[in-house]
Amino acid sequence: MLEQIKDLIKKHNKIIGANQVKKAISDGTVRCVIVALDCDYGLRQSLVALAEKNDVEVIYVPHKTELGFACGIEVAASVVALY
Repeated sequence: MLEQIKDLIKKHNKIIGANQVKKAISDGTVRCVIVALDCDYGLRQSLVALAEKNDVEVIYVPHKTELGFACGIEVAASVVALY
């Protein structure tokens, strides 16, 4: 699954980070949100609720370190938006 996520991320422009992703969802520019299941529960719930409210697809990955790796960064990423 991680390889599929990496391929998806490579094919689209991305926004990394909760605050930037929330703003992009609210602006209506996001096609898909990828959320790490091991990120803060409250953060995950608020991001998912905002995405669902704006009809944005949500994909889950097990670990934020894997999500960061898939994005090509050397730190963990809780959430990534694709547009």
